[in-house]
Amino acid sequence: MKREIDLISYLFHTEMKILSLLLSSIRRQKKNAASVLSISFIFILFFAGRGITEAHLAVPFLRGGYSSYSVPAARPMGMGAQPVGKLYGLTSLKRTLTNISDKIKRTKPIEADGSQHLDEVLRAFQNVLNGNDIDTSQLLKACRAHLKLMKSGGASLRLVAKDLESNLLKAETPFMKAPKQGKTLYSLLESERHSGIHEEGNLLANESAAMGLLWIRRSLAFQLDLFESSLVSEKGKDPDQEGPHPRDAAYEAYAKHLSPFHGWALRKVFPASLSQMPDREAFIAKFGEVSLEELTDEYDREIVNKLKSLVAAWDPLISSWEKDFERLDLEDMRKV
Repeated sequence: MKREIDLISYLFHTEMKILSLLLSSIRRQKKNAASVLSISFIFILFFAGRGITEAHLAVPFLRGGYSSYSVPAARPMGMGAQPVGKLYGLTSLKRTLTNISDKIKRTKPIEADGSQHLDEVLRAFQNVLNGNDIDTSQLLKACRAHLKLMKSGGASLRLVAKDLESNLLKAETPFMKAPKQGKTLYSLLESERHSGIHEEGNLLANESAAMGLLWIRRSLAFQLDLFESSLVSEKGKDPDQEGPHPRDAAYEAYAKHLSPFHGWALRKVFPASLSQMPDREAFIAKFGEVSLEELTDEYDREIVNKLKSLVAAWDPLISSWEKDFERLDLEDMRKV
């Protein structure tokens, strides 16, 4: 009788060790640390002497189904099986749990609100263009949301974000003073031009809304080419053939949209900043607000589709933006 009691006691403590190690393993999965309560262990069967042939772990998630893992259970004593203690020593448990952890890492889904900054930017820019008219309030709102996304993009986009923030303030200040006069981008630019703030020969006042909006447009044109060529486009018809490295795409986009208007100093500083561009997967992970290890193929495609939608929203917007500046002869070509 004492032998059976000792065995049951041993099995109970062994199960507690398994549960403890499992929970520790799950908590180490970064993003899942905050959602451990959302993960439920259906069952862990580890009793000897009940005819159980395996121990089974099922881990359901909020998205993407569930991950499961099975390990052989000890057969009852007296049937030629090894004692449970020898079969499942601590080293064996750690090895088993490492395998479970690796499987969870490979299959775990991304939480539904993972790309909330990108989603906000996409929604905002889709509401800016009304026919050929650009809604100034919606444009500034969209650019403000985009600034948050750029600030989360890491060191390579820090200078782009700083430049966007500075020019956004130039555009927001005069608009807030007379929002009714600047309901559309064209009316804002026209009102400012008629005030006499600019010099003749399309020389824009440095602190004007026109100057800020001119450089914001150039920055978005730069980013459109960057995203389109390195993140969302594919070479040829083979989906496995990706575009150029984001760093090379950034150099090319910079040469086209920004370099012609930068003086000697900025032509040295900007490319140096862009040289820190990570590879495509790391870039996608940042926009998806996950770590590189958490980026699955499915989530990669989801973020790419959102970036494609953003590029599709930017393209006609930038075209209308340019036309408004050309109609009012506000295209300042000076270098800074």
